[in-house]
Amino acid sequence: MKYIILATLILITSCASSSKKEEAGPSKGAIDEFSWIENSDFKEVKEVPFSSRKDSFVGDVAKVDSLSTESLARVPAPKLEVVNDNKDILVAGITSCYRRDFDKGLKIFKKNYRKYKSHPGYWNLLGTCYYLQGKLRKALLFYNKSRDTRKNYAPPINNIGVIYQYQGLEQKALAAYKKASEVGGFSMTPMFNMGQLYLKYDLVKDAKRIYQQLVKKNNFDKDAVSGLAMCYLKEGKYTSAINLYAGLDPRVRRSPGVGINYSLALHNSGRNKDAKTVLSSIDRSKLNHHQNYYNKVLKTIGGTK
Repeated sequence: MKYIILATLILITSCASSSKKEEAGPSKGAIDEFSWIENSDFKEVKEVPFSSRKDSFVGDVAKVDSLSTESLARVPAPKLEVVNDNKDILVAGITSCYRRDFDKGLKIFKKNYRKYKSHPGYWNLLGTCYYLQGKLRKALLFYNKSRDTRKNYAPPINNIGVIYQYQGLEQKALAAYKKASEVGGFSMTPMFNMGQLYLKYDLVKDAKRIYQQLVKKNNFDKDAVSGLAMCYLKEGKYTSAINLYAGLDPRVRRSPGVGINYSLALHNSGRNKDAKTVLSSIDRSKLNHHQNYYNKVLKTIGGTK
């Protein structure tokens, strides 16, 4: 890409010098846009080869969107797949993007372009950086570039599904999640995303089957445990739901997306006093979209604000 930019600038310059009547030069905007190009950029750089065996899920980064921001009636949001070697410099780039220091993150990606231009993980992470900025067209462009580099690389397929779901194209989103889960056996994120879509349409049996598989693989996955508990709650199996909620970390139980449902399960099983205790412990500063749902459950259990 940089070579194309350089060739274009040289062509513009040579055309201008060949005609005495034309004094055109690069605009200030063009100079600013390409000001990060340095002479050192044209030295030969050894590319880093891609190896799927070295890919690992970067859990700390993914935790940013891991907890539900929806109520029982509006199921958990889909999750992006962020995969790369956890010792890689690119993790520093995507971490900066998650911290919303996009200039720093993009600078790291640009600096390492020549080393990783054939690496599907590079383009996937770059796409995610743009997704976090709300620039969905650019995100989709780089997710597709990642797929061009390696057709059956699961993370960008999942992430394209997330964009489809955001756009309301849920059938396409489901197809993307299914494809990603088929080709990416090491990842549970596409399966989670399928589960939350099934829950949205009350396909509880299908959702439960997925969440049971996820919990079996990793019973410390709070998202999978919470999803399975929600399935039991929808089925009226309150004791099973309570047992799962009770096993979660107290900090997770205080989050609205979990605590409200836990409180409702306790109330429905006849443990109204415990339901009030759980609901009163919820961090109400984080209610946001849960506010109406919280108020309804509060009224149901006879609590006080």
